[in-house]
Amino acid sequence: MTQGKQTERAGWQGNSSFVTTYYAVLTAMVGAILALAIGDREIAADWHRPIGLLAFSMFCFIWGLEKHGEAMDEDNVDKYLTWLLAYNAGSVAMFFGIEAYISLHYHMGWKTHTFIFLLAMFASSKWLSDIKFLLFVRGEDYEAYRQEQLGSRAPEKRRDWLMAVHGFIRPLPKCERNGPLLPDTWCFTRLRPSHIHGVGVFAIRNIAKGTNIFKDDQSEMIWIDGEVVLTKSGEIRKLYEDFCVQRGGKYGCPKGFNNLTLGWYINEPPKDQKPNVVCDDEYDFFAARDIRAGEELTVDYSTYSGDRESGA
Repeated sequence: MTQGKQTERAGWQGNSSFVTTYYAVLTAMVGAILALAIGDREIAADWHRPIGLLAFSMFCFIWGLEKHGEAMDEDNVDKYLTWLLAYNAGSVAMFFGIEAYISLHYHMGWKTHTFIFLLAMFASSKWLSDIKFLLFVRGEDYEAYRQEQLGSRAPEKRRDWLMAVHGFIRPLPKCERNGPLLPDTWCFTRLRPSHIHGVGVFAIRNIAKGTNIFKDDQSEMIWIDGEVVLTKSGEIRKLYEDFCVQRGGKYGCPKGFNNLTLGWYINEPPKDQKPNVVCDDEYDFFAARDIRAGEELTVDYSTYSGDRESGA
């Protein structure tokens, strides 16, 4: 096993509770600002723009929440993606509605007003970009994103500007104090012959409870339909059966079997023993207890690979 995010439900459905809560919070926030704007005499002479934008934003969030619920009930990813437009449009209208309200309430001069407007433009740029993507992106790119939402392919990891800044700044103090990280910094294990099954993963240093054992494993996981795997035979088929996560009729695999990292080799414990490693929803592995150097790492496959039989 290895790192990579995939829940039992498709990606767009797996975060439904978060989306619902997020819509509700945005709706409540815009509603509160709208209530302030409606009763504000300072904007009485030019109330149309802030109140119109905020009302449109609130309408988009309420309607988007309703359609999100429908998409969940119908298991309809296309409706979900289409009504993301309402969420994105509502977010843009919210930023510019807040900008208009602040500018009118405080009677700002044109310089300050321009600065606030540009700030709103910057704040809403991500949502404007998403609207552009949903409406005008090439068909193959849209379909690739759709397949990501269905869980049929791993999502593409894109660095944004803050990640780039963070990646640049964070190493600087470490370079000054300690020098660059060495290859063994996050190395806790190595492969050895196992008394449980074939090859296993063994601790080569003491591992404290809660440690992310394969923290620097960035190998990509992809999901293959079971029907495709059934067309394979012999040793190739055995690679899928021995190493891959099996869930919901799909096989979670490394991008290429030549990319198998140590995490894919963890065995299950004997029936009379408890595993010393646990796996979370993102397929990261953590020490369930303190593990001594020399111990074999074991994990319960059924906690993350529901269709798989023991022995890997």
